[in-house]
Amino acid sequence: MDIAIVGAGLGGLSAAVALQRHGHRPVVFDKTRELGEVGGPLGISPQTLRLFSQWGILDAFTGISSATRYFENLDQLGRLETITDYSAPPRQGAEHGRFGYADADVAPRTVHRADLHSLLVSAVGSDQVRLRHELADITERDDHVQLTFSSGEVVRAGLVIAADGLRSTVRKMFSSDDIHYCGSVIFRAVSPADCLGLPNDRLRSWHSADYAKHVISMPVRAGRQVAVDATLGVDEPPLHLWSARADLESLACQFDEFDPAVGRLLRAATGPVYMHPVYDRDPIDLWTSARIALLGDAAHPMTPFGGQGANQAIQDAAELAAQIATAPEDGFGPALRRYQHIRTEQTAEIQRAARGYADRRARMSLRLADILVG
Repeated sequence: MDIAIVGAGLGGLSAAVALQRHGHRPVVFDKTRELGEVGGPLGISPQTLRLFSQWGILDAFTGISSATRYFENLDQLGRLETITDYSAPPRQGAEHGRFGYADADVAPRTVHRADLHSLLVSAVGSDQVRLRHELADITERDDHVQLTFSSGEVVRAGLVIAADGLRSTVRKMFSSDDIHYCGSVIFRAVSPADCLGLPNDRLRSWHSADYAKHVISMPVRAGRQVAVDATLGVDEPPLHLWSARADLESLACQFDEFDPAVGRLLRAATGPVYMHPVYDRDPIDLWTSARIALLGDAAHPMTPFGGQGANQAIQDAAELAAQIATAPEDGFGPALRRYQHIRTEQTAEIQRAARGYADRRARMSLRLADILVG
């Protein structure tokens, strides 16, 4: 096997698409039993959109996403505090400029993660994605990498790209660090656009004065629906509550003092709403060896508060594929080191900034079990 990719998330699939454009036929392995609707809304930056254009998937992406030129920052009562025009030159140090959203020519777009994931699976080809392959062990040899899966199956590849997420198995080869709880849990919902009571054409953010409670909404599915991330600052939930399902009425009551639009959005959710604790890790400098490269959350997991996790994983994929394309047949090492040098510099600052947004949020006294089903 030429190239094996561990992890069929957005980063791993993007790497497969980018590598295919360079003539490779990577195979993607993932432990999940089936691909389904997971995650929440994403903001996609102009830089990432240009990559989609290069990969030939921009038209398809445009059909499942929404252009979002403006970002409204509101207090909890819905009073406008600031509005960001992404097409205008950013102020010195402004977030949208630093994170790549400011662009006079290309507006950012918003999309549901599940829709982008489905698009990337189609672009890669489902025959190149092998599910029910949980990585148990990885061994690097001089001339190949050996992957052993929990089923006992053994695969050899000339190069392995590890895109296996926050709790990456492969990352343990490079770092002994642990995940870091960032003080917040997020509840993700998707609701009909008409319950917003406002034009569904921009990102909106409502927050309490201490940021212990925060809600962001954005249009998805070409504006027909609105996706909502409702965040509460709380102590770390116990393991048995991870990904627990919320009772919609109890969750909405946590935001009764907010703009009524927030309660409408939460109560109108079209499917189950689950809790997602927010974790990251510290930046590390070593992502690669002679035949293995970390990518996305396996390399630089970050909080979602800068809107950069997916963008940076996709940009990792493009840079890594471009460097691999320059590698001679007798060795990937120099190409992987160039990728590492370029991307560690670009992502470390973003990781730290995203954690900083998490750290400024107050924590409230709350029994999470009171707003969860069962």
